[in-house]
Amino acid sequence: MIRFSLCLVINLVTKYPVFVFCGRDYEKRKLILELDPDNKYNTKALLPFLGKRVMDWQLEELLKSPYVEDLYLLGITEEMAKFDYPVHYVDVPTVSTYAEKLLAGIDYLRSIGKDNTFIVVSSSDTPGITVEGINQFFEAIEELQHIDFIQSVVPDDVTKKEFPDHQRVVGKFSDAHVYPGELFAMSEFGIVQRNNIIREIGGRRRKIKKNKRTKRRSAVTPIIKLVLKRPGTWFLILKFMMGKLSLAGGEKLVARIAKATVRTVIISDAAFGMDMDLPEDYEKLKRYVSKTKNVPYMPGVK
Repeated sequence: MIRFSLCLVINLVTKYPVFVFCGRDYEKRKLILELDPDNKYNTKALLPFLGKRVMDWQLEELLKSPYVEDLYLLGITEEMAKFDYPVHYVDVPTVSTYAEKLLAGIDYLRSIGKDNTFIVVSSSDTPGITVEGINQFFEAIEELQHIDFIQSVVPDDVTKKEFPDHQRVVGKFSDAHVYPGELFAMSEFGIVQRNNIIREIGGRRRKIKKNKRTKRRSAVTPIIKLVLKRPGTWFLILKFMMGKLSLAGGEKLVARIAKATVRTVIISDAAFGMDMDLPEDYEKLKRYVSKTKNVPYMPGVK
């Protein structure tokens, strides 16, 4: 009876398609140039990492979650990587933008007869992520499916305990210092109807040079010029600059910029937002995963 009840609960949870972004950005190639100078792996997601590929650590944790309907890989092909578990390959160029990949993913779902109204997005270079944090995010969005955009965020102080010199771009709000976490979710309406805004914000974010990141830089910095085009946001920006804007105020600011409903979900897991942007992140994360998952540490790209 207990086993039957558990199966029934698992079958009743909402399942979400997960878009996994696997491509590379030719404007931020320092990591891949340093770790893969011979262009053997093509993208950081396929770099060897403690006996597996970087992305395997993440995809395996996602597949443990009862909330994941299926994994849709955007940016790699079957010729580039094969897996021992089911995945969908979505035909989109490796160097496509976020906006282009989101639309390609929606088109693919429609082409196979799936009409999902809510999409979860993951990268493929956060190998320290765990199913516990993944489930926490999914459990939170169960109550937020009326929202257009939901972003996971990680407290800066939580991450500093494990990665004291991390280089994430932190948003310093009056009640929380946080940075973007691994997962975010969007309504299909938000993806299709707000694609121009996604494209513009994404383009401005890409202008942050990795080698110029500092603790003083704000997560809002890349979109200041965009914000200035919307006078209704100026008061919130001023409060942010004065250190008086709350995280809820930050949600309101992004909502006004994007003309969409926005929420954040706090995930207090040090590795939940630690992706590999800088060459030094590779070794930091290998040591962390070796320790937390009891895997022998191997120096170098292996």
